[in-house]
Amino acid sequence: MLELLLNEILLSKLLMHPSSFGSLETLVQKLVKGEKPPQQDIKTFFTTLGIENKIRNSAFILPDENYSGNPFDNFEENSIAVIPVIGTMLKYDSWWNYGMDSMANLIRLADSSSKIIGTILLANTPGGTSQSVIQLEDALRNRTKPSIGLIDGMCCSGGIYALSFCDRILATNPMCIAGNIGVYIQIVDDDKMYENYGIKFIIVTPPESKFKNLAYRQAKEGDDKMLVQEDLSPYAIHFQNLIKDNRPKLDLSIEGIIQGKDFYAADAVTYGLIDGITNFEGAAQALQSLHDEKQSIYSSFKK
Repeated sequence: MLELLLNEILLSKLLMHPSSFGSLETLVQKLVKGEKPPQQDIKTFFTTLGIENKIRNSAFILPDENYSGNPFDNFEENSIAVIPVIGTMLKYDSWWNYGMDSMANLIRLADSSSKIIGTILLANTPGGTSQSVIQLEDALRNRTKPSIGLIDGMCCSGGIYALSFCDRILATNPMCIAGNIGVYIQIVDDDKMYENYGIKFIIVTPPESKFKNLAYRQAKEGDDKMLVQEDLSPYAIHFQNLIKDNRPKLDLSIEGIIQGKDFYAADAVTYGLIDGITNFEGAAQALQSLHDEKQSIYSSFKK
């Protein structure tokens, strides 16, 4: 598991607010040294958020391998599943946070339960890795029930990537932050450190594998053209097109809106990046309205 975590952080394209990378880098350094940073029990942390007290009829559970049947079936009729997207978004679970694959599975379980009318994705995240959004995208694309993205703090890069698949994106305060649409990588050049220890790595590739890791090797030598053209730009264009498709009212005339700028929620509403500002109960009411609208349409087809 530790190897998977380190590989994801160090080798993935990053859909993450750059200001958050410092804390992640500190974590990586501790992991590399064999240290385990002290953390509050992750279940205790999420329990103390008090989500059940903020959203009426909320159905809030955490990932658990010991479910017998669908855990959302234990809630009352017309409940709302609240799925947290909080902290740095990584693909798999660790001792310090839940992975986005687990959150995607919760979305699928909620969608298949007759007790649930829809989901609220409660987000406070700087984004994460390109691997972390794969299953979230799949779960949200294939859902059958309405979904609201609710930003309670920040929702940047990979976070806005995921929430763009919701029917509505709302924020709890006009000064919440959204945006940072873009991708980058951070290459760790530790050659000097190894040289100080008298260690030199010699990389040998046969002519049959001449493109093996070539873009990264060139980037370390100061030429990032191949890495940008063949790796980063295609993903950046994919990200931009996805946002344009999912947010058709987005004002593309705003400088930087799909090129990495951050926006306060008040401006994000004006520019069409999100849909409104409300409290937790307002988000629940918006979801209920979407559910009622869908039921009304369904009923008209049955007649």
